[in-house]
Amino acid sequence: MRRAMTLSLIDQALLSAFNLGLSVLLIRFASPAEFGLFSYVVAVLMILSSVHNALVATPISVSIPGRPTETKKKVLSVLLRVDHLLRGALLAAAALLIVLVSTDVAFLAASASACFFWLWRETHRGIAFADGDAARALRIDTVAVLVSIAAVAALWAVFPPTLSALSGIAIGNALAVLLQGTRHHLRPIAQAIADYGLFWREARWSLFGAATTEAQFRGYVFAVQSFRGADALGHVQAGRTLMGPLPLLASAWARVARPAMNHALTERRTGDAHRTLWRGTLGVLGLSLVYLAALYLAWPLVETHLYQGRYPDIGIITIAWGIATFFSVSHICLGTYLQAARRFRPLAFVSLAAAACSGTALLVLATSVPVFYAIGAVAIGEFVALVYTLVLIFWQPIRAADPLEESLS
Repeated sequence: MRRAMTLSLIDQALLSAFNLGLSVLLIRFASPAEFGLFSYVVAVLMILSSVHNALVATPISVSIPGRPTETKKKVLSVLLRVDHLLRGALLAAAALLIVLVSTDVAFLAASASACFFWLWRETHRGIAFADGDAARALRIDTVAVLVSIAAVAALWAVFPPTLSALSGIAIGNALAVLLQGTRHHLRPIAQAIADYGLFWREARWSLFGAATTEAQFRGYVFAVQSFRGADALGHVQAGRTLMGPLPLLASAWARVARPAMNHALTERRTGDAHRTLWRGTLGVLGLSLVYLAALYLAWPLVETHLYQGRYPDIGIITIAWGIATFFSVSHICLGTYLQAARRFRPLAFVSLAAAACSGTALLVLATSVPVFYAIGAVAIGEFVALVYTLVLIFWQPIRAADPLEESLS
């Protein structure tokens, strides 16, 4: 597991560096309003990713580890067929959400394509991690990043920055899957939909949790866009950009730890699952604090050379995001254990409570309060989620995951 964790961290560091670098490039050379539009598309992508993760990626990650080869093939034949259908539906959803802020055909096509091919890549890297093959996941993401960089650089001289960035992401992710993705047998559509009922029992709660989580952690994007406009959203997102590596660090750990904890719980090795949880959580939080400390020390240089006085109150905005993100990272790590234990229903109510708190707090944006109050609303929701998750872990027993060997024909 140590090698897989190392490769996962390298993989996530690569993605974090690319995402952060692209955002910094746009902050530096695009207007706040343009960066606000880019941030809106990224928010849409993350929302669709959560839906996709709930319905496809998470079932893969908790249904493959420790299973016989034949069972793995059956699981993937169902889930990958559903993946194709789901990505088509989410492509249409992406277009409908993006057309609300821009009717430019080129921008709409680039944005929707970036969403579609990003999800496709996520499916294949998820299979690699569930198989315990972190090296294959790293190869997929390396191709995606390198091709995206080349595509963005080539397009930058011809198209506006935001359009170049989104088009480059779409090209990089598409080629990554075509060059490094694996081929699997797919069940006929009707049979796959019928067999998916086995996974739907848990996925429906995972989907509910994903919807409420996105409402809690990304609802501010739509609230700020609606109440204050793209320029204000660009200001808020400019501070969050620097926090981007921290949730990705937690996700890197979760991709390796979730299958490992699921395998341990399936074999009723609860102590091993607990050790994985607490060691990983402490490690992720420790690295997060190191990153925040380094950002604090480097802040005079960052503020001078990156923001250049174009983003008022960026210091306060960044501090607020640091607090909210620390709560979020803690919640991600602890929630991974509940996912591994297939406790999707109680986990869904965690995010529902968080969304209710943050959504109520976001209503304050209808008044004349400073826009960074939106970040406080996010922090409130994340803190509620953290406390609720701790209660579930310590005061409710975890049952072992159920085997699938006899469930699929």
